[in-house]
Amino acid sequence: MLISSLVLKRIIINFIYFPHVRLIPQLLILYFLSSFNAFSSEDVRVPELQNSFLKKYREAHYNLKLIEFEPELKLAIQGIAEPARSAMQTLLSYSKFSINFKEDHGRIYFKEFTENANKTIELIENTLAKNPEDVGAKLNLGLIYGLKGGVSLGYEKDYFDAYQFGSKGVSLLNEVHQENPEFHDLELSKGILKIMIVQSTWYVRWLAPIIMESGSIPEGIHHLEQVIENGTHVSHEALLAHVLLLWGDIDKNYLKKSTTALVKFVEIYPENLQIYVVLARGFWLLKDFEKSNYYALQGIAKLQNHRGQFASRYGLTIQSFMLYWHYRYLAHKKEWFKLLRQTQQRGDLPIQSTFKTVAMWNMGQYDAARKLAEETLGVLEQSSLSMPLFIVPFAFDLGPTLKSILKENILAKNENE
Repeated sequence: MLISSLVLKRIIINFIYFPHVRLIPQLLILYFLSSFNAFSSEDVRVPELQNSFLKKYREAHYNLKLIEFEPELKLAIQGIAEPARSAMQTLLSYSKFSINFKEDHGRIYFKEFTENANKTIELIENTLAKNPEDVGAKLNLGLIYGLKGGVSLGYEKDYFDAYQFGSKGVSLLNEVHQENPEFHDLELSKGILKIMIVQSTWYVRWLAPIIMESGSIPEGIHHLEQVIENGTHVSHEALLAHVLLLWGDIDKNYLKKSTTALVKFVEIYPENLQIYVVLARGFWLLKDFEKSNYYALQGIAKLQNHRGQFASRYGLTIQSFMLYWHYRYLAHKKEWFKLLRQTQQRGDLPIQSTFKTVAMWNMGQYDAARKLAEETLGVLEQSSLSMPLFIVPFAFDLGPTLKSILKENILAKNENE
């Protein structure tokens, strides 16, 4: 039996680009999608051409070069048999939409995705009508329902459709789980769900056990570790899923597990720029300031050498987040002259102006620092400093942080303090 291999690579996009992850419908969608690449036996096999496509897709997606590799991916799809070919075409059109849905041409990608999804659903339902036990068809169908649910939730704001599509996906997943309990890769979805429920708002934590199950970080981590150690297909996705542990408040021991896993992930996908920001933040929370600075600087170096359109489009914003942790490190070390010199060299973006002000103040240049602080606050009111949510499943916004630094460290003080 031939099976599609699709996992957290779709999940992460599905909840990253649509920030309504704390809602039950989205949890249902994610719970389904993570099991898509979980099978390996004589009766359940990944077709070679589809596996080759998904390997290329993973490399392109995780290294932020999906746009550049689109022609190659389209070519790879052509050799895949139906209905899996249509499912992969839908996946690719969804990926393009998820990157561009906030742009002016988002409607074009939305139309392309919708047409591909509807065509694929019809093809797969015809297949299941002839063979109701076709596991591959069930998983492909669940994938499409999950993607449609994500779009209904994040783009159309149609919560009824999101829940309806997500429920269909979960129903198919549960059926496959019951028939194939021995595959450790299936634990990926369980681990993600348990962690996400804990990290969500109170009403999700209250409703989740009624609809699905309760959340638990220790149990969630255990499931992820089982996938990493014993899984066949989705160990990389289990490493990446640890990013969820940096979503909210977390115990120091779990934070260490998260940074360890993400270090391994970025070694495999070294051009995944956003994970460097997450690692810098994670090590800072662990008070390992040297490693925090190391990954901030590594990220800056990778960004400078990245040739993808994603990096070109969002490069300055991502660089600001990396510089934030580097500048915080210099401030922590009280290297004011070095901080001043570096902020002067890199231009007048809000991130540079903020820490330039901090350096000037601590070097006794109070009047100039206060003047620059007021000017920078005015710029911050007009600036968008939110990192694009493509891989990382939670929002970062530097604006309020920089305003706080200026108001508390500069404007709230005087030179006699």
